[in-house]
Amino acid sequence: MSTTASTDVALMLLQLIAVTIPATVVLIEQLRRSGNLEWQFRKLSFGLVLSSIGLLLAAATAVMAYFVASLQLSAAIYGGLILVILGLPPLGAFVAVLYREHRMEFGP
Repeated sequence: MSTTASTDVALMLLQLIAVTIPATVVLIEQLRRSGNLEWQFRKLSFGLVLSSIGLLLAAATAVMAYFVASLQLSAAIYGGLILVILGLPPLGAFVAVLYREHRMEFGP
């Protein structure tokens, strides 16, 4: 596959990830507000959401690593990539805080 085609695919993957993560966060909020789920299903649902976010973030990191390894990017783009990577852990912390709050409200 040529570099241009690989870059196009990588950009499409990043777009997919960018669209999916906010939708997942909305689903977390809906899960928090659902009143008719037993704790086991809530726990399972949070686990599925957390694994989904983890896999999406891993995919985003892999695509960014592709860009760094195969393309000659400007310093500004490298700075942006670093900021994106630094922005990923707060998302995981956000989900962890929501889970803890949810567990305190609905858990055993």
